[in-house]
Amino acid sequence: MVLYMGIVLYAPALALEALTGITRVSAILSTGLVCTFYSTIGGMKAVLMTDVFQSLLMYAAIFSVIICAGIQNGSLSEVWRIAEEGGRTSILNFNPDPTIRHSWFTLIIGGGITFLSLYGVNQTQVQRYLTIRSLRNAQKALWLNLPILSILSFSTSFAGLSIYSRYFDCDPVSAKIISSNDQLMPYFVVDSMGHIPGLSGIFVAGIFSASLSTISAGLNSMSAVTMEDYFKPVYRRCMRKDVTEGLNSALIKIFACSYGLACIAIAFLAQYLGGVLQASLTIFGVVGGPLLGVFTLGMFTTFANQRGALTGLIIGLSFALWMAFGGPRPPLPTLPVSTSGCDADLGIAQSINITHSKPNTEYFWLYRVSYLYNGVFGLLTTLAFGTLTSLISRKLIDNSNADDDYIDPNLFVPPLAKKVRHHLENSMKLVTLSGSLSELNESTRKNGLAK
Repeated sequence: MVLYMGIVLYAPALALEALTGITRVSAILSTGLVCTFYSTIGGMKAVLMTDVFQSLLMYAAIFSVIICAGIQNGSLSEVWRIAEEGGRTSILNFNPDPTIRHSWFTLIIGGGITFLSLYGVNQTQVQRYLTIRSLRNAQKALWLNLPILSILSFSTSFAGLSIYSRYFDCDPVSAKIISSNDQLMPYFVVDSMGHIPGLSGIFVAGIFSASLSTISAGLNSMSAVTMEDYFKPVYRRCMRKDVTEGLNSALIKIFACSYGLACIAIAFLAQYLGGVLQASLTIFGVVGGPLLGVFTLGMFTTFANQRGALTGLIIGLSFALWMAFGGPRPPLPTLPVSTSGCDADLGIAQSINITHSKPNTEYFWLYRVSYLYNGVFGLLTTLAFGTLTSLISRKLIDNSNADDDYIDPNLFVPPLAKKVRHHLENSMKLVTLSGSLSELNESTRKNGLAK
């Protein structure tokens, strides 16, 4: 989570650098310190209140880019036509090959597992659920999130096509106008919207809102986990008493501040992790897949135990990290770009730069697999080794099913929970019957002695 928040902090720094001329270092420090301050002081309630307002600014920034591009091109249909001619709308790729970076199977399977881990087992998201008054209201909020997030996803994708319609014949990166693809949207705002009062400010506010809402929620969730799952158990064991409310509040603020400073440090290294979007989804997949595997073992099986879950998590996480960051890796496939429409005074060749997207089979197969499958492989590895270790440890080490006495039916999926409750009820009946028989035998024995 710290790695991801560092990347999230790095993204608006690029925008602020392109729009205002502020150095990247100053942008990272100012954004990180402000976010750390209000997250530390305000807690989770401050996060939730600011999230609503920040979401509105995010939508305003995206739609301002789309509307501006539509006006410049005459209509949004013209934006789509230019993107279609440039090969940017190939959405019907049904090739199941996992080495293809983006296809229907990659997005549905790989993206589905990634987002399942985000909305199912991610600490930040779960903590947001827990702040809602009831389970029913939390479910309503999650269902309401589906269309809102879908609209945002389609809007950001179309915003990318809108930017392409402006620079389809003069790629700013190839023309050395900007240094990174991540700076395309901020450059578009300066180049196409800078003359309109207020629009640049809306864009900056939207970009920073997206960053701040994510970082603030992450800081609070990590500080809460650190306090509840690590510090309190150790404190009780060493001090033989519970943490006081005052100490609890102070330590959570210290933890949040410490994590904020760590995120600032990671942000300075984020430029070496590749594109912002791919780096974010890679981290989510690497961590989320194995974590989802542990929860799946616990919810869908009754034989999984602590040894199996921990072993599966460690091996799954190690495998996903190796798969995501091991090397050497083939260069990323890119679509053709052109500089034929650039001004002559830029001093660049009027040519088209084409990079073929065919995978290089000389590289190791796992290093060529799409980054969206990192979570899938991490999930499967965790399930496989977690299941195997649990069965072996029960057979050779535990030599019993003593853990069954402590099974909580509420921790399983409904069909399995029903079976567990039925099993526990039968066990209780047997215990009661056994106790009654023992009492009857004891009474009979005493009566026999009396005679």
